[in-house]
Amino acid sequence: MKTTKTEYNSDFKNNRGRQLDGSPNQIDIYIGKRLLLRRKALKMSQNALGKKMGISFQQVQKYEKGQNRISASRLYDFASLLGVDTNYFYQDMPQEISNKSPRFIVSSNKHDNISADFIASNDPLKSSHIQELVNNFIRLPNNHVADSLFDLIATLRNNQSPANNKK
Repeated sequence: MKTTKTEYNSDFKNNRGRQLDGSPNQIDIYIGKRLLLRRKALKMSQNALGKKMGISFQQVQKYEKGQNRISASRLYDFASLLGVDTNYFYQDMPQEISNKSPRFIVSSNKHDNISADFIASNDPLKSSHIQELVNNFIRLPNNHVADSLFDLIATLRNNQSPANNKK
């Protein structure tokens, strides 16, 4: 059965990030396992973590099992409290799990998803000139010179007008 864009939107909205069968999102389960792993590495109980976060230990259990989704702000709080970057929760996620996001399962139109190739080819930070500029900038031995150069670039950027851009 082919899924139309209208069906996709209603399915995605009604499932609120869950799989089509209502089971928890595999990504949420993975993030919950990473939360559990970090909590145990710090020898912290669910109760202690819950108290520090201002939530019940039952809520911590639900997060660790992926039964409840962790909001971006709560994930940030967990990361800060547990002494890790938010990327820690996504680190080493197997491709087969990331591919199970309902967004990718429901969508029948492959053009709905922005490809990694498109992003990589249009990312200005991937430019060899930008990378060389950054590498040279961070290797400047004098912080005063680096600050002055930064200010100069900002000034040049701010003084650009459409008339100045014409050749």
